[in-house]
Amino acid sequence: MAHSHHHHHHPPAGDLPGEAPLDAANQSLADAMRASFNILKFIMVVLVVLYAFSGVRIVDEDSEAVVFRFGKLNRVKGSGASIAFPFPIEETLIFATKKDNSFRSLDHWPKVKEGQINEPLSKVRNSGILNPGLDGSLLTADNGIVHIQWDVKYRVKNLERYVLNVGDESTTEVEVLIKSLLNDATINAVSSYSAEDVTRGSTTDVAFKVRSMVNERLEQLETGVHVVALDIPHSSVPGPTMIAFDNVAKAQSERDKAVQEAHQQRIKVLNATAGNSWRELATYQTRTGERHVGLLDQLDAAIETNDEAKQKKLEAEIDQILENEASGAAGEQIRLARGYYTKVVQQIEGDVDQYHAVLDEYLESPDLLIHRLWEQTRQRVLQQKGLTKHFVASNAMELRIHIEPDPEQAARDETERLRQESDAYEFAPKKKLHAIMP
Repeated sequence: MAHSHHHHHHPPAGDLPGEAPLDAANQSLADAMRASFNILKFIMVVLVVLYAFSGVRIVDEDSEAVVFRFGKLNRVKGSGASIAFPFPIEETLIFATKKDNSFRSLDHWPKVKEGQINEPLSKVRNSGILNPGLDGSLLTADNGIVHIQWDVKYRVKNLERYVLNVGDESTTEVEVLIKSLLNDATINAVSSYSAEDVTRGSTTDVAFKVRSMVNERLEQLETGVHVVALDIPHSSVPGPTMIAFDNVAKAQSERDKAVQEAHQQRIKVLNATAGNSWRELATYQTRTGERHVGLLDQLDAAIETNDEAKQKKLEAEIDQILENEASGAAGEQIRLARGYYTKVVQQIEGDVDQYHAVLDEYLESPDLLIHRLWEQTRQRVLQQKGLTKHFVASNAMELRIHIEPDPEQAARDETERLRQESDAYEFAPKKKLHAIMP
């Protein structure tokens, strides 16, 4: 069976009817053009394949990808391979949502050269001129001027909100937004602190308050961004006032040190006076800042308000503490007084017993009793060791005795003199003293 085939042959140049054959040079040129055309077709095929797979992106572990379809948000993809149609059908943007981004804000810092940012202002800005158009500054609650630098660390927490309301892969727009909110929050917060607090005393509190305000505003704007850290690397008063400011701070530090030393000395004296029981008697401030009102001050308040029932109760409680719990000098004096009281009472009781013992004899013969007691007393005195006896002749017309000063009286005179000298250096007490013994 006969088959008819139609073959379309492209005869080489010069083989077409009526066309003259090409020479060798033209034939080489034609072959080169044919080869170039084949290469171009291969490149076009490769480009088509690359275009078809251009929507495939690899997302790192610390990132997320968001895919737009015809300009609208379609889906969010986590780490791994993200497959999408090629642009302009779909577009994939990758954001590092699991790591922090950071920048430094110098909007409230004077204009200085880049290499002088970390230098003290007393070195780089020692003039008294402040240019509001160039130099950033803040007004404090005590009408002072301060400068602050901010180190900001932020993170994208909600990628969908971020790409819809903030910006794209560039961090420029979000940092401009955070900077604007940071400036407003800083002005608001610093206005309620003193210059000392902003630059030294409460920088952590200021930073925490500003960060809270910024994050609250970012949440209200549904930005999907959160400031994870906000630090003050440098804060300062203006350079020309720094020396005076340091002198004030130094004086305050010395004052605080003196107050602390006085407080420690007070505790030392109170412990030496009454031991730990002073904490119930005296008013003091605890380490947590709570004020404990002692029993003595409570007693003063009861006396001023004429609350007799409360006054008696407090006096009894104070007496119980002093008599049973107080140690130190007060406890020692109380123990000595108690011992002396016991001794005196026993001596009086002994005298009473002796009186009752001789009362009947005295009623019967008083002269005889007096003579016997006198003899007993004379014998007891004369028999004491160390007693010097003097013999007086019966015919002596005159007796002279040299009497030395009483040593006990001399000791009492010396004690009184020292007490008067000591009183000259003591301040009069502001409050009346309380009796500790009935």
